Amino acid sequence: MEKGKEEVITAYTEAGRNEILRQYANFSFKEALEQVNTLLDSEKDFENRLALFAAKSWILRKKIYVTLHDPYISALSEVENTDIFDGLDEEEYNEFDSLFDDAPTVKNIEVTMLKAASIDGKKLTKETIVSLPEETANKFIEEGKAKLTE
Repeated sequence: MEKGKEEVITAYTEAGRNEILRQYANFSFKEALEQVNTLLDSEKDFENRLALFAAKSWILRKKIYVTLHDPYISALSEVENTDIFDGLDEEEYNEFDSLFDDAPTVKNIEVTMLKAASIDGKKLTKETIVSLPEETANKFIEEGKAKLTE
């Protein structure tokens, strides 16, 4: 029965549907559905209407699934197990991006310990080569406890 479902939508209609869905990838399900319904009201071309109906059907099915199984999904592109949104320009910045920004990277410097020292409760012995954050390494160098490793 699953095979029969796949044959109902043609490759042309599926491509049209995917193009519509990509256009509304960062929209919520409600917003995307409203946009598709607006396009359906004015579209006269039969093939384009089929693509719009396929997109509407996809949005409704995924909205129901998400409501039941993963209510934290807020945009079409967040739906898992779909390759429709692969290759979208990931360089676009949205309001959620700042939530997951990486912490600023800390530059590490490799030093050789000249004297025994302790860092965060870990003891380092003389002649140990260790990579430390730049600020910590410079502090040990100034105190004469370490030197830059060549």
